[in-house]
This record gives sequence, structure tokens and C-alpha cells, in this order.
Amino acid sequence: MRDIDIKVIKFLVSGKAYSDTAIMKNLGIDYEELKKSYELLTEEGYLESYENYLARTQNSFKEKESGYSSSCGKNCCGGEEHSCSSCSNSIPEEDYKNIKVVTEKAVIEFE
Repeated sequence: MRDIDIKVIKFLVSGKAYSDTAIMKNLGIDYEELKKSYELLTEEGYLESYENYLARTQNSFKEKESGYSSSCGKNCCGGEEHSCSSCSNSIPEEDYKNIKVVTEKAVIEFE
């Protein structure tokens, strides 16, 4: 892992990053460098896509037989006709396709 990758993940773990622009401005890097860092950090298991995060956490909820992943009740996201706006199934993919989630591995190693 490069020095810049370590700086990016430490910045993300600190909770200070709200956008790619904020990261680039604070670390003095361009978008291509940030993109390369994201790719490496994802390969190394420090970041994951929001889509993967949702799939993993929803599977976890299903294993616990809770049938829901929000505060609106067990019918939310459970294949029933009822669905609420906070249900991840109701969120259009374009709203989260570029979101990166910091993994537990990153928090443990860089917090």
C-alpha cells in the first residue's frame, strides 16, 4: 500500500470526508490519484461499495430471521406489499452507486 492510500483511508476513518472533492483538497491529490487509491483500498478490503454493503448486511438480517433492515417494521424489505421509504430496496441505484463504505478492517487498523 502506498503512502497516499494510507492517508486516504485514515482520512476516511476519521469521519472527516464527505466527498471526493474534500479528500482531494485536504490531501492535495487529483481525481485520478484518488480513483487509483479507491481501487487499491477496495482490493485490500478497506473499502467496499454500498451495494456490496447492503447485500452483506441484508443477508445478515435474513440469517437472524428479522426480515427487516430499518425501523419501519418486519414487513419492510420482506417481499410483502408494504414497503417504507427508508427501505434500501426503495432507493434508486444511482443514489448510492458511487458511495464507498469503510470496512471494519479499516477501522480496526487505522482508527
